[in-house]
Amino acid sequence: MAQSVARSKKTPVGYCHTHRSSLTSTQWAVTIAYLLTTAVVGAAVLFMPTGRLTLGGVPVPIILTFLQDGKALNAYLDGDSKRLHARLGDMGIEEAMKDFYRTQIPNEAELDQHIHQLLYERTGYVGTAYRVNAEGVLVLKDEG
Repeated sequence: MAQSVARSKKTPVGYCHTHRSSLTSTQWAVTIAYLLTTAVVGAAVLFMPTGRLTLGGVPVPIILTFLQDGKALNAYLDGDSKRLHARLGDMGIEEAMKDFYRTQIPNEAELDQHIHQLLYERTGYVGTAYRVNAEGVLVLKDEG
């Protein structure tokens, strides 16, 4: 017959004195911050060298260029879509976006429409060759 082991009434079964079962709120915050930082840095390491990371369809390097340009940023914050579009054109943003998407959309007319749709959704600007249909999609204006 097995002998019973005497246990202290203060120590529950399976409890280890050297292990803490919960983290403080500061430790949780530090752990979460570390994990988020690791995820962001990991994504940057994986995607930035290839230039394939986008936010809302806009390549991250283009967003960074935009954010560093005071005139473009002011036009955006002022809600002046025409001034913003002119500034983005001066900066070569539309062409840079076309270069980014050209391998995925080889048809130039479809590429132009896709880029203008992205710009319309982000800035509200409707290019002179386009109109907005009932679904909010840019379509070429009827000629005539």
